[in-house]
Amino acid sequence: MHLYESSGKKAAFLREAARLTKVDAVIHNVRLETLSGTTPVPEVQVVTARALAPLAALLNYAQPFLSKGAIGLFHKGQDIDTELTVASKSWRIDSTRHASLTGTDSVILEVKEALRA
Repeated sequence: MHLYESSGKKAAFLREAARLTKVDAVIHNVRLETLSGTTPVPEVQVVTARALAPLAALLNYAQPFLSKGAIGLFHKGQDIDTELTVASKSWRIDSTRHASLTGTDSVILEVKEALRA
């Protein structure tokens, strides 16, 4: 598992939590905005985020991972239709909505592929 956290204090907390729980996790103390096509990123199966950013921004952050075959699982709220409309101006998105267990207005958006339009 790879966790990305821009706050040094939060990254330290995550490292300690992983150590105490014996979870095999690598904590990256970096801003997602700094990842680019030239920055090596690990190959992962799933990219997830909750309450981080609108979908268009999430796709920008996740693109280095999605381009290597990962899927995205993003917890989104009642504005999902608007977010998909805005994102579709810059992205071609293959996605599926799944009901969220945490709220009737929420969905888990599974992004199978996202290509820049």
